[in-house]
Amino acid sequence: MVRPPKPTPIVIAGYVGYAIVGWFLNGLGSVLPELEDQIGKRASAYTLLPGVVLLVWGSIVVRRHRGAAPANPHTSTMLLGSVALAGGVLVMGITRWFGVSAFGAAIAAVAAAALIRLMPALLASVRPDDTERVMIRGNAYSSLAAIAAPLAVGVSIRLGGGWLPGMVVPIGGGAVVVVVLIARGNATGHDSEGPHPAEPIPDHEPVVPPFAAWWREITVLTLCIVVEFCFSYFAATFLHEEVGMSTAAAAAGGAAWGCGMAFGRFATSTWPPPRSILVSVALIAVGFVLLWGIATPVSSIAGIGLAGLGASPLYPTRMTALLQRFPRSPDQAATRGSIASGVALISAPALMGGLRAATDVRTAYLAVPLLLALLTVLARPTTAPILAPASIRT
Repeated sequence: MVRPPKPTPIVIAGYVGYAIVGWFLNGLGSVLPELEDQIGKRASAYTLLPGVVLLVWGSIVVRRHRGAAPANPHTSTMLLGSVALAGGVLVMGITRWFGVSAFGAAIAAVAAAALIRLMPALLASVRPDDTERVMIRGNAYSSLAAIAAPLAVGVSIRLGGGWLPGMVVPIGGGAVVVVVLIARGNATGHDSEGPHPAEPIPDHEPVVPPFAAWWREITVLTLCIVVEFCFSYFAATFLHEEVGMSTAAAAAGGAAWGCGMAFGRFATSTWPPPRSILVSVALIAVGFVLLWGIATPVSSIAGIGLAGLGASPLYPTRMTALLQRFPRSPDQAATRGSIASGVALISAPALMGGLRAATDVRTAYLAVPLLLALLTVLARPTTAPILAPASIRT
């Protein structure tokens, strides 16, 4: 057992940033029924905005900027992004005019994309010797938010306040915490410089390595995120349509995915995560068999939770593997990682939704073992990241 180092204010702010983004992305689906009643069915397009922004913005940044460091410090971007996310959600929900609401949703999507793109680079910069574990811990808090957000929205609606308090109050509160922590971190200067790497980085190491050096890492990262969304988006649908559970029971059963993810991420931030992806693939495969092969309420919910446990270290460890390929610029790696997230946010619903429309959700879920087979072939063991002190910015 290895206890994570005591987090500094900037690292804690990164954890809060992960949590509010997780709250927004996972609460968005829960607010759609009421939002569609207010402004029409066009509101369903809001779920596509974060993925589209991540993909387009990341592609533009990769194309136009190839430097080692961002134009603005990480903490300034995180502060602005957190406040803009809360403000965007507020605008999205306080009006019945579609144009105004869509503008708020766009602002929130851009802010969420900025935070998603920022967080890995921030944590890699302030903790270059412990990037993987702090990223796992940050994603653990995001998983907790994924469980809490739909529940909070449901309680808010039940109490007669509509969906807006269940989204704005937690995200706004998180933004305030981020502002306070960043001010404290900047005042103390604890995060102005990270530890020196274990090994020196050669001066000739390119800022952006050739694609051949990192295509495998970004492909595996994208596949891992697609697997996550196959479960998080469609597990409740499977429980309802194929297992025969009521919509309420299916929604509650689907939360087993987030529970497995949160437990696994907190555990692997304390215990060293497996270097090989095969452990995760095996756990997800067993969970899939329980869900798809046996398909009783108990076995299916257990399978969803086990699959979540198996998937829990995938994103942070594979993002760290991508960061390792960019030792002179974690920002460049994080931007490419945001493109992977954008591709997954768009392709996972398209893949599963398209197969479900053509057949049924049971057949659509056969995409999961195919994705697991590709991961088994493409992934390779990870090693500890080595990042250059010159890339550190707060």
